[in-house]
Amino acid sequence: MPLIELVLTVLASPTPGIPLLIGGCSAGRTHALHAVMTRLGADTMPVYLDVERLATTPEQCYRSLLRHVRVAEDAPALPAPAALSSPREAFAAMLALLTSARAASGRRFTFLLDEVLDLRTFESFPGLKALMSETGQALGVSDNRFVLATRFRQRGARLAASWPRISSVMLDDATMTGDGRTAEALAGLDPLEQQQVLALTGGRLGYAVLVSDALRQARRHGIADPVGALTEQLLCGSALERRLRLSYEVRLQRARGYGALRAILDVLAEQQPLTLTHIAQRLHRTPGSTKDYLSWMLDVDLLTVDRKRYTVTDPLLRLWVRLNNGADVPTDAQVARETQRYASERLAALPDVPVSVGRPSSSTGGIIEID
Repeated sequence: MPLIELVLTVLASPTPGIPLLIGGCSAGRTHALHAVMTRLGADTMPVYLDVERLATTPEQCYRSLLRHVRVAEDAPALPAPAALSSPREAFAAMLALLTSARAASGRRFTFLLDEVLDLRTFESFPGLKALMSETGQALGVSDNRFVLATRFRQRGARLAASWPRISSVMLDDATMTGDGRTAEALAGLDPLEQQQVLALTGGRLGYAVLVSDALRQARRHGIADPVGALTEQLLCGSALERRLRLSYEVRLQRARGYGALRAILDVLAEQQPLTLTHIAQRLHRTPGSTKDYLSWMLDVDLLTVDRKRYTVTDPLLRLWVRLNNGADVPTDAQVARETQRYASERLAALPDVPVSVGRPSSSTGGIIEID
């Protein structure tokens, strides 16, 4: 069933569920939430909320919600921000708005909460240690509808297991969306180019959009290929390079042990898979402390473990780390060389795939020479 239809079916069931869209950086979560908004019926008022932007303090978040959510004028009055004397009271007011408020004509709200796990930001405030459990229970008994999204697979799975009425929807693989988003992203590419772009981007829709756009732009300046388009997008400051940098920082900042985790990514960017023992040896750390570091990285989906061997989950992020783990910005030639190495590995199983790296579209003629 197409992704959007699946979400709508969950919402329309006799006992409406709460869809939880789980997909890594650039999997298309926000795109999917907005697509759901356009398909909701007239009996509900959709409101998109980016929790990542709102999660500052409970008081500030509540004030932002009051400005953004248009509650019916004849609805029961919500607490005034000035009347709230603690973070606990502010968070209670937030939950009351989300779960009890009505829109004009008595319509229910459908709140689409992007990066819902960032509500955990409020756990550091007095009286809010158990806020995630309380939020799940409150949403589960509300007459309003909710669609949730998160970039964290492991944490999202734990949320789905602990909150009532949650129905998980996985977004990571662009080849499995079945809702037209992938076809739109790859429009204008021939079947082999589409296959190559999906392989090079690890099936992540947001990455595929940027590489496809670069390929279409490059064609206006002459012959182009997906590997050349990827090379251009990995140059410092390009759209994909900025997206990868954001993914890197967002996940590290939500884990513990920032410096050690960066060192582990550097190790695995050069060679993977590796066991805990091999990683510990390269870090010159004890297996015990290294095990802690690895568990923190698994928690935010930076790493995947299979038969005690660890790998970087996002293959394109691994390439970005390999390019950017030195003291200087990588040169164009370094980007081209590493991208060719990466493409050779990713495209090896595809038939008749050229792996020569095209010059970025801003250049003219020829290809970048690799020594």
